[in-house]
Amino acid sequence: MTTVLIVDSNKDSRLALEAQLTASNQFERVLSCPGLQLAENSIHQYEVKVMLIDAEQASQSPLLHQIKANNPELGVVLLQGKTGVIDAATLIELGAHAQTSPLAAPMEIIASVAKALVGRLKPSKRILGKFLKDSK
Repeated sequence: MTTVLIVDSNKDSRLALEAQLTASNQFERVLSCPGLQLAENSIHQYEVKVMLIDAEQASQSPLLHQIKANNPELGVVLLQGKTGVIDAATLIELGAHAQTSPLAAPMEIIASVAKALVGRLKPSKRILGKFLKDSK
């Protein structure tokens, strides 16, 4: 099963999302912290596979790029803030695999985590060749 880390400076939304994901029973462990400074220790200590992070915090801190460089296998889901839907270019720039609203239904959030889990995998060309039609 998967360990998920929620990074959000808003304590109320962070704890609400943590409780919601824990109650879903879809994850081995759901952790949370207020900032990226604390996130890196949790990523290593608990073998976090996916990090959900507030989009505004992610865009304002160079630490996300450092964390992604140190943990290239980490899936990242951006939590939409006041700005709403995040464009694809911004997702790529921040190294994110998916986005969701912290107010979304639990299954929508779980689907975003699943997308990040798949997106973080980098299958080899040989494996991809087995699943894609040959262009010949």
